[in-house]
This record gives sequence, structure tokens and C-alpha cells, in this order.
Amino acid sequence: MRKFLAITLLAGLLPLAPAYAQSAQPQNSEAQSIQQPQPQPELRVTTRAVLVDVLVTDNGRPVTGLKKDAFTVLENGVPQAISFFEENNTAPPAQAVQIPQMPPDIFTNFSPFPDPPAVNVLLLDTLNTPMEDQSYVHKQALDFLKSAKPGSRMAIFTMGLGLHFIQGFNDDPAVLAAALNNKKNTEVQSAVMLKSGMETLSQQNLVGMMEDSEAYGTAASPAMIAAFNQFMRENDTSRAFDRVYVTLANLQRLAAFLEGFPGRKNIIWFTEQVPSIFLSGSSGTGGVQFGNPATGDEIKRTLTMLAAARAAIYPVDASGTANYSLYTAENSISTASSEPQQMVGVNGSLAQSVNNDDQQRNTDQINAQYLAEQSGGIAFANSNGLDRIIGKIASTGDRFYTLAYTPINSNMDGNFRKIEIKVSGGKYTLSYRRGYYAVDDALPGSSLEVRNEQMQRLIAQNPNAVNPLLPFMDLGMPQSEQILYKIRVYPVPAGSVPAGPNDSPGKKDAAHYRMDFALNTTDLHLDPGPDGLRHGALNVSWVIYDRYGNAVSHEDHLVNLAFKPDAYAAVLKAGVQLHAQLTIPKGGNDYWLRTGVFDRDSRRVGTMEIPLSAVKPLETAAK
Repeated sequence: MRKFLAITLLAGLLPLAPAYAQSAQPQNSEAQSIQQPQPQPELRVTTRAVLVDVLVTDNGRPVTGLKKDAFTVLENGVPQAISFFEENNTAPPAQAVQIPQMPPDIFTNFSPFPDPPAVNVLLLDTLNTPMEDQSYVHKQALDFLKSAKPGSRMAIFTMGLGLHFIQGFNDDPAVLAAALNNKKNTEVQSAVMLKSGMETLSQQNLVGMMEDSEAYGTAASPAMIAAFNQFMRENDTSRAFDRVYVTLANLQRLAAFLEGFPGRKNIIWFTEQVPSIFLSGSSGTGGVQFGNPATGDEIKRTLTMLAAARAAIYPVDASGTANYSLYTAENSISTASSEPQQMVGVNGSLAQSVNNDDQQRNTDQINAQYLAEQSGGIAFANSNGLDRIIGKIASTGDRFYTLAYTPINSNMDGNFRKIEIKVSGGKYTLSYRRGYYAVDDALPGSSLEVRNEQMQRLIAQNPNAVNPLLPFMDLGMPQSEQILYKIRVYPVPAGSVPAGPNDSPGKKDAAHYRMDFALNTTDLHLDPGPDGLRHGALNVSWVIYDRYGNAVSHEDHLVNLAFKPDAYAAVLKAGVQLHAQLTIPKGGNDYWLRTGVFDRDSRRVGTMEIPLSAVKPLETAAK
């Protein structure tokens, strides 16, 4: 394990520059803003490997210690030769590991835990979950985080009409709990695209009234009742269709984010009504059939992106063991009334409501099971212990086997290929993705590898024109520890700092911060030159993100280092010290600061992300 960087931050403040350094300069104007690399010829490969993560359990307990020859892989019924085999098993530490406690306003990218083979994502769904269950899910997730032990790397997102970032990957449950407990993340939202049980019952009662000539004098004509029912069916279909599209778009965005780093990702999705994506019984057909052909392309794209990201869906029924909608507090209909025909509905509306609830719950659970099966996860339902479910997934989801094979059928024809895996030695339960689409984008890590290779070529062609930190600066990505560093961030009065590059004469509603960096010298490549100085070059970047994941400001700097022998001896003890300032719109509680350092000689990277809500406000810091 690497030694934790123990240094004291300098009190002096300068524009972005190292102590004792010879020069520090911003990158040229072309590299000042973060730009996507220019298109380059794609790397063509003739051998393609299909990678599959397999969870093997026996009565719910992970099975470990299996060997390669215990596994058999078939693609569309044809046996395949396993070319790669690895068991992933994070052994618990011999003794409890504590995350270092930093002084106020000082943060570090150091973690005492190694990179896990799998990470977890809490996805709290307000799009497909009624308002009455959202608070319950939030409380259960918070209860888990408050009692969880450090070391289970996790991130938090919410899904509504869009995908919203709550907290990036972190090993510290206290940081995750603080982010989830933020007031802006505790508000329940109306599931505007979800039809409630009360809405269904009201429609049934209205139809019953239209049909009941004895109670209401004159019954509506059959044509009028049929027209009303047709209108409601069309409205329900349209709303459900839109909900499928929005759900798939959110899952695609999450998969695109997760593809940016290696390993398996367990998406723990708290949702109540998983949209009808697959046809009943489709999982055993050797392919995927869709509930609505119009959404078929989006479903294919979603499954392909999840496969490329090595992301498995773990749907968790947010309703737990909830009661029938007829008996919820929101229902003003009294079953104890002396006029049950009017109070509970006519023509069997009470029985129909209960039957509808049963059908809806069964359908939701079947849909969740199909989606989990296709992506390689496990579905959970009929349990009020949602916090225990999170703990179970987090504690067992990093014990799995990774297999790879080169398909005998090398034709990338875009068709679905069914994967079947068998394990000898016991009656085990297997969880793995049941197939893939034969397109290059479905290969795990393909787009990331191409992107990084393009970046390396561009750096070699013109080192000063490209920001090499670009692939590492997205909000929520795991922190890189190749370069360990600390950073002190604290607010300062607007008049005490000179105008920065993001300031303008008219920018009055802004908050100003100072940053002190301290980099571990042993992580940097500082070679002695013919002039007797130790030389190096660093890219230093920071990006301010708002609560919606939008970059509101950023700066990129190229820092040239040149240390005299006596200065180099000092930085070996204290670290390389850099100082800078940043300006953001007021409302720091709603912003995240992501910083990055890149050593241009060693190609090492260090990144760190902190919520500015963790920084003391100016009035507190002044006391």
C-alpha cells in the first residue's frame, strides 16, 4: 500500500505557480478551453473478444474458488473456447481500515482501499415511483449509508425526467450520506408520467356511474362509454410509451458515464413500475423481443451500452410489501360507508381495483426480472428491508468471474447472439448477461480505448495543444491516485483577490475561493538537466460543475517546473506546492469542484472531486 502523503500546506498565495518553480504559464488559447480531440483514423482490429461477468451463488451465497475448466460457454448453442478467465474477489481487510480525517477545508485523493473489481451505483427513481414511496426509499438508502463501513465504492444518481448527479464514486459512506441528505436531494417529486392506482379507480368509478341507470337516472349510451374507454386507453398508452423512452434515455446516459472507467458496475435501481420493455417469455427465445416494436432500436441501444460499460441492473421494488392502493391514505373512498355502492364504486370497482393492483405488481416484477436477466443483475421484490438489500448487493456483487471468448462467428451482422453459461460441480444459480448485439460498440471498453489512443497520438503530435486531462475530468468519475495530492479550498472576500480569467466587470454575484495544492514529489517525474536543475512539466486543470452536471467554468494550465538542488531537497519533504484562485457564481452549495494533475513525462494522473458545500462559507471562515 502506498504511503499517505503527509505534508503541510504553505500559507503564501500566488497565481497558479509552484514554490521555487522557474515558470508557470497558461496553455495557449487553443488549449485554454477543453475541446474534444479531432477525429483520427479508427484503429481496426480483426480479433474481437466477448467479455462476460458471471456471479455464481449457492443459496444466495457467492461461490468462490472455481476453476476455468468448470465453466462452459455457448453462443447461439455453439460451444466457445474461453480465452480469458479471472476470479474477482475482494477479500475483507484483516483489520478495520479507517479513512484519514482531514482538517477543515483540506481534501485528499488518497484512499486506503485498493481499486475494487466492482463498484455500485444507487439510482433513486422518481420517474417510475409514486410520491408516497420516494421518501421511504430515500430513508432506507440513508440508513444503509449511515451504518455502512468504509471501502464499498459507490455513487448516487436520481432519475426523473432527466438523470441527475448526486455524488460521484467515493469509498467514504459519510460523504455519500451527506450528499444524499442535502436538502435539495430530499424533496419528493410528482411522477407525472406514472398512472396511480387512485387514478385508475376513479376512472372505473366514473364508468360505473355512466352505466348505472338506476342510481343516476339515465345511463350513458354504449357508444359514449366505449368512446370514453377508448380515449383513456389511448391516453394511458401514450403516457406509458413516453415513460419507456425517458427511462431508456436515462439508462443510456448513465451507461455512457459508467463506460469511462474499468470494472463491473452494479446499478442498484430503486423503482416501482419498470416499464414494459420485453414481451413476456422472451428471455427463453434465444433473442430479445420487445413489447413495442417502435422502441426496439432504443432498447437495443440501451442493452448494448450497458454491455459495453459492464453495467448490470439490480432492480429493487421501491414499494416493498405495500398495501393495495385502495387502502392508502390518499384514497378518500371509505369501505365502511353505509352506501357502499357509491363509496367503493359500482359494478365491482372494489374487486377490480384489487385485481388491477395485483396485475400491475406482477407485471412490474416480471419486467424487472427480464431487465435484470438481460443485463446480468438480480431483481429484488416483496421486501421492506431495502437497506439490507443494498448491503447484500454491495457485499456480494464484487465476487464474480470474468470470462472472455472470441466468437466462432466473427461476422458483426448486428443480430442478437444468445449467451449460455454452465458451471459444473453443483446446482448453482448464475447471473450474467444473456446475450449481446454483434456490433463493435457492444465490446466492453472499445470506445474508451479508441478515445485514449487518439488522445495519446494527439499529445505526441502537439504536446501544448491538447489537454491530456480531458478524459479524466468528467463529473463523478472515480478519483485517480497515480499522483497523490492534497488541496485546501477556502473562500475569500471578493476585494482581496485580483480578477481572474473567469471574472468580468459585470460579474457581481460571484464567490471567490483560493486553492493550495500540495503534490507528492515521488509521484512526479523530475529529471536533472544539464543546467543542474530538476525539470518537469504538469498540466493542472479544474472544472466547476452545477447540480445538473453542467460545466459552468474551467481552467487549464501548463506548469513548467525547475528546482535548484536546495529547493528540490525542500520539496521532497514538503511536496510540490501550487497556489491558485477560482471564481464561481454564488450558491456554492450547489456546485462541485473537480481538479486534476497530469505529469507529462510519466503520464501519471491524479484527480479529486469535492462538493463546495463541504467548504466553510465565508462568514464562518472569517471567524
